[in-house]
Amino acid sequence: MLAGRRQPELGGAPKYLDIIGVNYYRDNQWFHPGGKKIACGQPLYRPFSSLLRELYERYRRPVFIAETGVEFAARVDWLRYIGREVRAAMRSGIPIKGICWYAIINCPGWDDERHCYNGLWDYVNEVGEREIYVPLAHELRRQMRLFGQI
Repeated sequence: MLAGRRQPELGGAPKYLDIIGVNYYRDNQWFHPGGKKIACGQPLYRPFSSLLRELYERYRRPVFIAETGVEFAARVDWLRYIGREVRAAMRSGIPIKGICWYAIINCPGWDDERHCYNGLWDYVNEVGEREIYVPLAHELRRQMRLFGQI
C-alpha cells in the first residue's frame, strides 16, 4: 500500500518507499498455518541472504536490517551468521545500508520483565557504569573489519 501497488486510492507511490527495514531473528522462519518453527540447519530453512534477495527483487529498494539479535552466548554466533549472510547478499548486488543489533543494552523481557542478556552492554551498576559483553564486542569489531568499516 505504501508503494501504491495495492489500494492506490490511499495515495501510496513508489517515491514513499525509499528503504526497506527488516527485522530478523533466529526463530523467524515457520510454517503457516500452524506456526511450526523451522530451525537453522533444517532442510527447509532458508538462508537469510535468500530472504534478502527475495525482498530486494520484490521492491527494488535498499535494505536496512532494523533489528536482529539473540540472547546469552549465542549472540556471537548469531552476529557472525548475520554478517556472513549480509555480505553474501551485498556481493550479489543487494544494497544493504546497515545492521542494527537489538537491543544494544540488555533489557527486560517483553512479557516477563526478566533480565535479558541480549545486548553489548548490561544494565547500569551501582556506580553508573555498564559492563560490556566482551565476546560480542570482539565479534562486532571483527564484523566491522570484514565490512571495511575500520
